[in-house]
Amino acid sequence: FDDLQDLINNTMSAGRTSGGLIEASSAAGNVKVNLGTGFIKITDSPNGLTRSFNWPNTIIVAGALPGNIIDKETNYIYIDYSAGVPVPKATTDRTTIELNRMFTLGRVYRDGVTLHIVNSGVNLYNHMRNNHERLIGVRGFERASGGVIAEKLVRYLTSTDGVFYLGANKIATTQQDTSPTGPPDILTRWYHDAGGNWVSNTGIEGASAAGQISNEHYDTPTGLADIGVARYGVFWLF
Repeated sequence: FDDLQDLINNTMSAGRTSGGLIEASSAAGNVKVNLGTGFIKITDSPNGLTRSFNWPNTIIVAGALPGNIIDKETNYIYIDYSAGVPVPKATTDRTTIELNRMFTLGRVYRDGVTLHIVNSGVNLYNHMRNNHERLIGVRGFERASGGVIAEKLVRYLTSTDGVFYLGANKIATTQQDTSPTGPPDILTRWYHDAGGNWVSNTGIEGASAAGQISNEHYDTPTGLADIGVARYGVFWLF
């Protein structure tokens, strides 16, 4: 890059930086797009000249013509700079919204004079943090590969190397082997005591060795209970 403008042109997308709230207008069925600011490319190129700009309060009227707020349709509200002037517009065909000289602000479903409005679209501000929060909220702690659990010998456990993600953070785990022929790695059992509290045990549990899954007891809210004849225990591994 030769200068800051080149950096902006080659790395920044078109999008909103402030304002642009979509709301119902005073006239039934019409939509008001409030004034706002953003960045946009002046040519339909991902590396085109990128400029900051603002747009005024704009009313988009209800009707049956293209560009109106169409009844019984999802209307996508967007900024259009294709003619060299930023203008809030509406379309029912999202595929017509370009990636460079246009960007969405939200969407409106019109049911007669009732408007169902979602303010969404392309927001440039604090993008990395917002994306991280989305990953945490939607995906949580997520397995990418590995971490496969298997039995070894009799009721001992192994797991393979694993790759997991927490938000945008990559977390690697190493293989585990709780059998006597392994390191052996520690198997920690968690269960409730008589008072309903979580307690742990890493040692021998009944006739089960330290690294084995028990075949004698299962957990209840008030402590361990015996696994009866023709019954089985369910154990969650984490």
